[in-house]
Amino acid sequence: MITSTHMVALPTSRRSFLKAVAAGTSLLSAQPNRPNILFIQTDDQRFDDLGCYGNTVIKTPHIDQLAKDGILFRNHFVTTSICCCSRASILTGQYMRRHGVTDFLTPLTAAQFAETYPAILRREGYRTAFLGKYAIGNPTGERKALALPETEFDYWLGFPQSINFKQTVDGTVRHLTPLIADKTIEFLAATPASKPFCISLNFKEPHGPWNYMDPDRPNRYEDAAVKPPNTYTRQAFEELPAFLRKSLNGTENGQWPGNPEKKFLDDVRTCYHLVTGVDAAVGRIMEALRQSGRDQNTVVIFTSDNGSLRGAHGLWGKWIPYEESIRVPLIIRDPRLPTSQRGSSREQITLNIDIAPTLLQIAGLPPTARMQGRNLAPIIANPKVAWRGEFFYEHSYTPDPPRLPIPPSEAVRTSQWKYIRYTTQKPIYEQLFDLKADPEERQNLVANPDHKKTLDRFRTRWAALRAAAT
Repeated sequence: MITSTHMVALPTSRRSFLKAVAAGTSLLSAQPNRPNILFIQTDDQRFDDLGCYGNTVIKTPHIDQLAKDGILFRNHFVTTSICCCSRASILTGQYMRRHGVTDFLTPLTAAQFAETYPAILRREGYRTAFLGKYAIGNPTGERKALALPETEFDYWLGFPQSINFKQTVDGTVRHLTPLIADKTIEFLAATPASKPFCISLNFKEPHGPWNYMDPDRPNRYEDAAVKPPNTYTRQAFEELPAFLRKSLNGTENGQWPGNPEKKFLDDVRTCYHLVTGVDAAVGRIMEALRQSGRDQNTVVIFTSDNGSLRGAHGLWGKWIPYEESIRVPLIIRDPRLPTSQRGSSREQITLNIDIAPTLLQIAGLPPTARMQGRNLAPIIANPKVAWRGEFFYEHSYTPDPPRLPIPPSEAVRTSQWKYIRYTTQKPIYEQLFDLKADPEERQNLVANPDHKKTLDRFRTRWAALRAAAT
């Protein structure tokens, strides 16, 4: 057990919290010890794969407790829904078209990595650790050091894109998730109480391959009744354009699945089982923080790199800009929060590119000049603060044959509207959805003459936001 001898006093009032935020400083930056940071990221987890987001089937008590102790963000999105690009955006605080990681081969350059949140925090005295899936660049040849940047962290247990859940450690077969939890707890034990730390903890769940499950954790969802999305119908699927049905988002070569109920239940029950395994690991790590006395000086952030369609519109995977693909959870548990703020939620649009500047702010540091995201401290302090009203989405990766293609897409999403543009179709294929009237994105309004002015406005906004993202 680690005994902390340097505890940081919590703010005594909401006024002190707001004053610090207004000044653009971290509440704890002036204290002898800066707050620790535990950044937890899952892989392919939808925003509603948690009890705290209203899911009544899945059991995630430890992650739900983070929301009870902190703030839950209800409209958090990724700017590119694929792991390699999104993870680069999270590290750099930049859109894909700025950081340039557009595929599974390209790593961040050494200069780019030097401006990521873990590199900056390490230079500023934080002890840093990376555990789990890294997946930015192909670790072969001369690029290995960039694609698996082991020397850039004080502790490294990182893996490439092709990581498997089955791991062999000293001749013993281990499941990846409890192994990562063990190593995280070991890192905590080895870190002096006087040294601030930043842990980047990257669980693989619920991403596949699903060829090895934790033998110590039976699947409690084998017979669970889970309602499929309302748009998981043959009609919804067949109303889609052929290029979507016959893309990697489709199934069985562009055909409606032969046993749609089994396909959905097999998928969702496995995902729930895997997320519950992450929840158990989070519970163990949080208990280790409490036992060490450092839970009250550690900010915990929980999110995912992208969502998952999981049958919505009859489609699978992610990539395209439907809500289930681009919307992910975000929870920030901050011991600096006044009691009145804990357990609250925020409705503002937040993005994965906001993570890096927010983590730097926690340490009392400014964002870099090239970061395009925004520090979330103002909306943490004030749920009514004015914030962004729209954001730009982009996805350009498509696999090589014989795998089916992914149609490149770009979009503009506001609180009410979503405009989608499939950029390589000829002619360009567009979608326009009124999310307030049509939250399930069923009615494409592009051909509706009553919405021509709205369509023209979003075409203009698309071009402007696209240019600004560069």
